[in-house]
Amino acid sequence: MKTIRRKAIIKQNDFKKKFKTPLKFNYSSKLFEFDISEAFEFIDKYKNEANLDEKMIKGLDHFIQSLDSYFDLLKISTAQGCHIKIYRSVTLENRAILRTTNMFHKRPWFSNISVTMNDEELFEYQSDNGICYAQTLLITEVFLKKEKSLHLALVQWYNFISKRTPFVYSCPLLELTEVYNFIEIEAIEDIVHIVPRFDKTNEYLQLDNNYLIEGYNNKEF
Repeated sequence: MKTIRRKAIIKQNDFKKKFKTPLKFNYSSKLFEFDISEAFEFIDKYKNEANLDEKMIKGLDHFIQSLDSYFDLLKISTAQGCHIKIYRSVTLENRAILRTTNMFHKRPWFSNISVTMNDEELFEYQSDNGICYAQTLLITEVFLKKEKSLHLALVQWYNFISKRTPFVYSCPLLELTEVYNFIEIEAIEDIVHIVPRFDKTNEYLQLDNNYLIEGYNNKEF
């Protein structure tokens, strides 16, 4: 996972080949906005004053460093005049709704996602047929003075627990890592269902539709 940062982020240039016109995203429920010059002060104040889920706090803690790394990757030389908006949800191209909210139907909801990786770089780390998994912590729209606006999600990556036993009951066996990155929202393949294993610490299974239809609670994970 040490090299996943550069491999996971899909550059905007890659999407110009795939999409003839930029996608228009349907954001909803803006949480807050701030100028990048005020980021440190705003984040500290918001964390102390708001009743936030630990996942959103984690996202805010990694926000500035992750955005700086993303700017470096895209060779954006200055963030002067950069303005940030953070939302509770956004609708993806496939009409699935990506959520990062402290309270949705009386419980927090931070969507798990699948991301398709670059083919030429897959040999460097383990994936599920070219797919890697992550949990979304923040949904952002980044406005730059001399660049097109960026539609980004701050994610925390899952990794396979074992190379010898990567699957259990034909499901990817995963753990949450301490790797955080911004990725293009366009790079998200889909919303996926990832559930903790009972009586296990930091062990998760990514469930396909067959398990969801059958009712995974009836299976002994």
